[in-house]
Amino acid sequence: MNERRLLTFLLAGLLTFLISAPAGSMTFQFDRSKPGVTEFVESYIRFSIRGKQLAGLLPPLFYVVTESSERETVVVAKVANANKNEKLSSAVSEMLGQDPNKVKGPHGKMIFYNPIPESIKLGAYTEWKDWIFIAGNPDALVKFLKGATSPQALVTPHGAFLSDGLPKSAAVRFWADNANGNLTALLKENQQRSMIPLPKDPESLRRFSGTFRLESGRKIVAVATAVPAKPQQRSALKKDLELTIDTSRRLLEIFKVPSVGVVKEKGKVLDLQLSIDDYLLGQPGLFKGGGAPPLKGSPDPVGSARKS
Repeated sequence: MNERRLLTFLLAGLLTFLISAPAGSMTFQFDRSKPGVTEFVESYIRFSIRGKQLAGLLPPLFYVVTESSERETVVVAKVANANKNEKLSSAVSEMLGQDPNKVKGPHGKMIFYNPIPESIKLGAYTEWKDWIFIAGNPDALVKFLKGATSPQALVTPHGAFLSDGLPKSAAVRFWADNANGNLTALLKENQQRSMIPLPKDPESLRRFSGTFRLESGRKIVAVATAVPAKPQQRSALKKDLELTIDTSRRLLEIFKVPSVGVVKEKGKVLDLQLSIDDYLLGQPGLFKGGGAPPLKGSPDPVGSARKS
């Protein structure tokens, strides 16, 4: 299976459940020191380099930032003395190949990349101070790093995302700004191939932020805040999100995965909450070709996930 396609699948699913770094990006922060996150990461964040899972080589806290689910996804982590981390250094060397090309990035450091990239692996890498950045191609890194004042600034949410009352520390955090329409593009790109339908009117979103709490029995409780682009769009956005959650619930029922979701108005914003019992229960059917058939009139989700 194409590892980046699987990440696409993950992001699409998470966006369905709810929904600064650079404006327009969607950022996921994973903290494996929290209960349940290691299992969650091992099940879904499957960037593989010749059979080695990249996520397991990264420090407990790392980030996945995407503007376009397949073309512009960047993995970010703070790794002191990356060259002395033998497992990570070896994996990166294998990823780049024996004779990588290089280009100077906007951060003043070299970006190394595989001159013959393969669809099943990442192919571009750079360092900045004690931080590493890994992407599918050098263009994604150039665009991502352009104009950044520091590596921390690239994965630090704008204060607006912290003013919604959501926890600053969580197992998984996420935030997205739709100021330049990139979130709209990300959602629309996945509407036709996502297993779970996405919001029909992403233009009505200004920003999304939230957290995941991973409980015993592999249960996920997601809490999120959605801010409409315009106050008068709040009612329509609420209906759109309610329909999305309900459609997700009915589809998850096919795979015998119970879920409960609700959308509430809170002043000028919308609060979402979704709980999913045992997020791995439907995995064999979703990823290995077994289990229930797709919804009538919908593309085959298993086939879409397998293509690459």
